[in-house]
This record gives sequence, structure tokens and C-alpha cells, in this order.
Amino acid sequence: MPLPCSDEKHRSRSLVCRVRQGNNCAVGPATRRLDPRDTAEALFGAELRRRRVEAGLSLRQLAPLVLISHDLLARIEKAQRRPQPDVVDRLDRVLDASGELARLATPFINLARCPLRRVALEPDSAESTLRELLTQVRAADHTMAAAQLEEVLAYADAAQKAVSRTDRACRMRVQRLIAEAHQLSGWMLFDRGSVSLAEKAFATARQSAEQADALDLLAFIGGPNSAFMSIWSGDPAGGAERAYGALAWARRSGNRRLAAFVSTMAARAHARMGEAELCTQMLVQAEAELSRHHKDEPDPVWLEVFDEAALAGHRGSCLLDLGQPGQAVDSLREQASVSAPIFVRNRTIWLLEQGEAQLRMGQFEAAATSVEQAINAVGSGAITPRVLRMFRSIGLKLNGCPDPAVTTTNARLARFIAACA
Repeated sequence: MPLPCSDEKHRSRSLVCRVRQGNNCAVGPATRRLDPRDTAEALFGAELRRRRVEAGLSLRQLAPLVLISHDLLARIEKAQRRPQPDVVDRLDRVLDASGELARLATPFINLARCPLRRVALEPDSAESTLRELLTQVRAADHTMAAAQLEEVLAYADAAQKAVSRTDRACRMRVQRLIAEAHQLSGWMLFDRGSVSLAEKAFATARQSAEQADALDLLAFIGGPNSAFMSIWSGDPAGGAERAYGALAWARRSGNRRLAAFVSTMAARAHARMGEAELCTQMLVQAEAELSRHHKDEPDPVWLEVFDEAALAGHRGSCLLDLGQPGQAVDSLREQASVSAPIFVRNRTIWLLEQGEAQLRMGQFEAAATSVEQAINAVGSGAITPRVLRMFRSIGLKLNGCPDPAVTTTNARLARFIAACA
């Protein structure tokens, strides 16, 4: 929960303690490590290396068996190069992976295509129709159940054609909705694992937001969307640059809740780079902005995803990246205690991060419980490739866990992943 804004110094000291508590020393810049959570390529590389080592093969021994150089094979394991489909097939066959490597490679081999449906909208109904669709799809997206990407793009295209026949006031409102449609499309593409297509969608969203003079949307697209995608995909420096650019738009918009959201994205970037002091500064700023936000003021629908619970969750992610798993668990539990039920994806991700933090501390039974809770959070509902990748990532870690307490959970997780795949 946000701390009282009347004591800025106390807030700063409190957050610094949370970041540094545990080993009583400053956290220096962390060495960039390959994290299977980052991208589909990183998860593929981690699983490839695990199977190669399990088979007792060195890079030089495996490379000729799949008809590539050992240098290329090393780059594939480090997620520095994407394997071609024929290489994936050979790796899967030689390592007797039973199609698992091929499944992991699907997100970057078969990038999502978005065939545009033909939809016609009348000028007088374009605004209400597009708004209703976006509200419906955005609500479903929080639960990972949104499957209307092509429909959103088609209606945005139809609205763009209809908008030229309206007056200026209506045109600006519809242009804003078109920007929201492309932002939502980009987010859904990112969640599906198609980062390059998501980048294009966000670029289109920015153009539409500029045409609508929507400063808040420019901040939202640049921070919690583009910046977060960069951070998640292994480019935290690029994410920081985008977040700080978006922060200027957020401040100009006058929406403190939005400024808090964007500041939190900057904190996530600094945490991923191991920059504890800068991370703390941005978390303090985010808490201050959120505490000054008047809850009775109307906010855009897309901003409802960020509140005190979400800030606690992001703070937990920062602490985990900074090597403070104990404090991360405290923040992630705070998030879980007050989070709204609709935000299934966020709750699932943070439960998995809580499990990872507990694994790092050797709390195997607690970690197994967190993973079980994450599986229960999804239930029989839909799951996106990005979140499934997180389940696979923690599955790799559970496979190497010596404690029998995780055996049952590991088996259930394997069944869950197989069913989702």
C-alpha cells in the first residue's frame, strides 16, 4: 500500500531498507544472465542446453549431428540466434525430445499473422461500436481469454475509414479509440510471443495517439507497453529509455496514477540492470504519485490494471531482480492479498515469481505451494504463450530440485504444461 506522502524521507528510507535488507550491503550492478522467462528464444535455449547436458554431449559433439557449427549452436543456447525450422527438427530428433523443442520454438518460427477481416462501419456508429468492442476485449485480456485480435484490427481499420466523414470533435474521439485498438493489439501480440509485430502495432498506436492529441495514451503506449516489452524481452536499457520518455507525456497529461505506472516501469528496468539506487528512487516516486491520485477522479479503462496492489507486485519483481528474494516474497504476498480477482494474468505471474524467490531461498515446499496456486489461478481457463513460458521456466528449475516436497507439484506442472501446449 502507498506510504503517507507527508514523509518523503521516511518513504525513501523504507524502500531502501526493503531493497537492501538481507545482506546489509549495497546491491551492485547485476551481471546480465540468461533468464528463460525473458523470451521464447531464451526458454528454447535453456531447454536445449539442459537436454544436451543430460545427453552427455558437448557443443562440439552435438553440432555436427545437427549439421551446424558449434559456434552457432552456442549462440542458439544463449538466445543470440534463432534456429531455422530444419535445425529445430534435427535438434528435437537427435536429443530425443519428443517434439518438446519444436513446441518451444513455435512462437518465433511461426510468428503470428494477422489477416484483416473486412468490416464496414457507419460514421455515426463507429465510435460506440469500437468503444464497446475494446471494453469487452480488454476485460477478457486480463484473464488471458481474449481471442479477438483480428477483430480488433479489422474494426480499427474500418473506424479509420469512417472517421474522415465526421466532424472534428468526433474525429478526435474516434482517433483516440483507434490508438487504443492498436495499443491493445500490440499488447496481445506481445503476450502471444510476437515481439516484432507488437512493435509495429505500438508504432501505429503512437501515430494515432499523436493525431488525437492524447498525451495520456502516448505515455501508456510508451511506458507500460513498449518499455515493459523491452524489459521483459531482455533489453532493460532500451526499456529505461522508453520509460523515461513516456514519463514526460504522463506528467504533461496531469494523471498522477499514470505517472506512477510509468515510473514503476522505469524502476523495473533499473532493477533488471541491477541499479538498486535508481530503482528505489523510481519506486519512491511511483508511491508518491499514486498516493496523491484522487480515486474519485475518472480514469481511462486501460488504467484500472494499475493500483496499490499492482505497485506491490511490481515492487516484488524489482526486489527479485535485485537479488532480495525474502523481501520480494513479502511484497508479492501483499499484492496477492488485495488484488482484484479479474487480473488473472498478473496474479499468475506474480505467484510464479513468488515460487522462484522461494526456490532461491531453499524453501522448496513453499515454492511448490506457490506454483500450485499459480496453476489453480489459471484453472481450466485460457493461457497466453508468455505466461506458459513462465510455467515452463519454473518447471526447468523444479526439475533440478533435490527436495521430494516438489515431486507431486512437478508432476502436476508437467501435466498442466502438456495440456496447455
